[in-house]
Amino acid sequence: MTGNLSSIALAWLLTYAIHSTVLLSLAWLLMRVRRWTPAASELLWKSAMLGGILTASVQLRLDVRPAGTVILQPPAVVTPAASVAPIDWPEKPTRVQGSSAAPGTKAFVPPVSQSSVETSAPFISMSRSSVAVLAWGVVALVLGLGYVARRLILVGRLGDRRQVPEGRLLDMLNELAGDAGLRTAPRLTSTDRISSPIALGVGEICVPETALTDLDVEQQRSLLAHELAHLARRDPVWLGVASLIERVFWIQPLNRVASRQIATSAEFLCDDWAVRRTGSGVPLARCLAQVAEWIQASPLGVPVAGMAEERSLLVTRVTRLLEGGKPTSRSRRGVAIGAVAVIIATIVVAPGVTGKASSLLLADESQKPGQYDNNGGGEETKASPSASQSPSVASVTSREATATQAISADTGVVNALIARLQDENADVRRAAAHSLGQLQDPRAVPGLIAVLKDSDPKVRASAAEALGELEDPRALPPLADLLNDGSTDVRRSVLDALSHFEDGLLPSAAIIRALGDADTDVRHNAAHLAGKLRDRSATPALVKLIGDPSSDVRQAAVEALGELKEPAAAAAVLPALTDANADVRQQALNTMEELKAPISESTLLGLMRDPDSDVRQQAAHLAGERSVIGAIPTLRRMLDDPRSDVRESAIDALSNIADPAALDGLRAALTSKDAKVRRAAAEALGERR
Repeated sequence: MTGNLSSIALAWLLTYAIHSTVLLSLAWLLMRVRRWTPAASELLWKSAMLGGILTASVQLRLDVRPAGTVILQPPAVVTPAASVAPIDWPEKPTRVQGSSAAPGTKAFVPPVSQSSVETSAPFISMSRSSVAVLAWGVVALVLGLGYVARRLILVGRLGDRRQVPEGRLLDMLNELAGDAGLRTAPRLTSTDRISSPIALGVGEICVPETALTDLDVEQQRSLLAHELAHLARRDPVWLGVASLIERVFWIQPLNRVASRQIATSAEFLCDDWAVRRTGSGVPLARCLAQVAEWIQASPLGVPVAGMAEERSLLVTRVTRLLEGGKPTSRSRRGVAIGAVAVIIATIVVAPGVTGKASSLLLADESQKPGQYDNNGGGEETKASPSASQSPSVASVTSREATATQAISADTGVVNALIARLQDENADVRRAAAHSLGQLQDPRAVPGLIAVLKDSDPKVRASAAEALGELEDPRALPPLADLLNDGSTDVRRSVLDALSHFEDGLLPSAAIIRALGDADTDVRHNAAHLAGKLRDRSATPALVKLIGDPSSDVRQAAVEALGELKEPAAAAAVLPALTDANADVRQQALNTMEELKAPISESTLLGLMRDPDSDVRQQAAHLAGERSVIGAIPTLRRMLDDPRSDVRESAIDALSNIADPAALDGLRAALTSKDAKVRRAAAEALGERR
C-alpha cells in the first residue's frame, strides 16, 4: 500500500514538473514577445504558477493519458488458467521448431509462468519511487521551515510596533478605505525597525516612524493608498502562497521567476490604484523617492507587500508614475479566457506520468490448449506459426479478446453474488445486494427483484437501492409495491431508488400515496419526486403538505407545485409567503413567479423588508420583473441593505421599471458608498433607452 502511494505521489510530481514547465515557459514567452498591462501580466503568471498544480491533479484524477504519457508501473498481463492448457514445464529449456535461428542452432525459450508480467512501458521500482518522494519531501520541508523561520523573525522584528494615534493620518485612511468599498479600515501601526511601509496580513499597514514626520500630506495620502491597495487585493496572502509554492515545489525553478513577476505586477497595480484615488502620480513618485533615501538596511528577508522592498523597481516605478503612460494590451477578460483554454488544453494534450496502469486479464487467441506439449525429456516441441512470432505465453492479441475475458471474469463474480442473495445469513444477503448495485450488471436485476420480498428489512432496503443504481425499468412495478412496506427505512430507500429513474417512467399513483406517509423523510422525498411526475393529479396531496409540521416538507411541496405548473395551485401557495421558515417563503416566491400568479403589492413590499436577505433579494427581483412602481421607494432604501447581493438586486429591479422615479433612484445610487452599487447603477443607466 505504501509503495503504491509513493508511486502515485511520484507520478503527480513528475506530471506537475512537465505541466508547470509548459505553462510557465509559455507565460515567459508571451511576456517576451509583447508588452502587457500589469493586470494582464499578473493574471498570466498566477495562472501559470497555479495551473501546473491544477492540471496535474485533474489529469491524474480523471486518468487522462495523452500521447507520450509514461507509466511508472506497467500493467500486469495475466493469463487465466481457463484459456491456456496447464503446462508442466521441464527443468531443461525447450527447443522450438520453426524459430528464426540459423540452421543447426537450437533456439531455447525460457520457462514462463502463467502469471508472467510483460513490461511495455518504462518501469521505476517502488523502492526508487519511495526514495524519490522522500527526497523531495525532505528538501521541501527544509525550505518550508526556512520560510516559516524567516516569517517568525519578521514578527519578532515588528513586535514593538505601536498603534498610530487618532489624527489626520487615520482620517485619511478611513476615507480611502470607504472609497475602496472596505467594510472596516485596516489597523495602522508604526515602528522604527523598518524603512519602508508594508502591508501585513489582511488588515494592517505598518509604516516607519519617519513617515509620520518627514512626509507631507499628499505623500502620506499616496503612501496609505498604495498600501491599502495591497490589502484590498490580498497581495500579502498571494505573496505568501507564491513563496510557499516556490519552496515546496522546488523541483520547478521557474516558480521563482513567476513569484518575482507577480510581486512586480502587484507594485505597478497598487501604484495605479493609488493614483486613481489621489488624482496624480506626482505625490506618489515623490514619496517613493523619499522612502528610497530612508532605505539603508537589508530587506526584511521574506516577500512582503512593501512600498519599496523591491529597490530595483524604484526608478522604473517613479518614471512610470511621472510619465503616466500605459502599455497597450489585450483586455484582462481576454487573457483570463485564454488562460482557461490553455489550462484545459494542458490537461487534455500535455503528456504526464501515471503511477500505474490498470491490471489486464488477457490471453493470446492463437494459443489453444494442446499447442504446447511437454514431452518431459527436453525434446523438440512443435509450435504454431503465431507462437514462433511471439514466444510469450501471456501476450495481447486484440482488444476484443480483452473484452471477452473481462466479461467472462465479471460473469463469475456476478453469478456468485446473485447466488449469495439466497444466503442463510441476512448480512451476507445485504452485502451481496449492495455489491450488485455497485457493479451495475443488468443480469442481477431478476435476483434483486426477488429479494425485495426478503424477510429482513435491511436486505429489502439494500436491494431497492441496488435496483435504483441499475435503473432498469423492470424494477419499477415491484419498487412501487414496496412503498407500502411496513419498514420506514425500506420506504425511504425505495424513494431514493426511484429518484434515479427518468421522470416519465415514475409510478405516479404510488408516489402520490407516499405524500401522505407518516414519516417526515418519506413525505419530503415523495414531494420532490412528485414535482418530476408532471402529473397534476398530485396537486391536492401537495397542497395539503403546505401545512405540514416539517419546514423541509413544506418547502418541497411548494417547489413541486411550481414544477407542476398548475395555475390553480397559486391560491394555496399564497399563505406560504408568510411562512415562519425563511426557506419556505423564498421558495413560495419562486413558485409564484413560475406560476405567473399575482401577488398583492402590500405582500410584496412586506417581503422586501423580510428579515432574511435571500427573501428580500428574491422579492426585489420579482418587483423588478413585474415593474411594480409602488416598490420604487422600498427599492431605493434597499440600496443601503447590509447585504451586497440585495443591493445589487435592488439596482437590477430599478433598471427594469420604466418610471422616472426609478431613473432617479439609479442616479442617486451613483453616490452610494458601495463601489459595486455605483458600478451597477452606472451600467444600468447605460443600458436604459
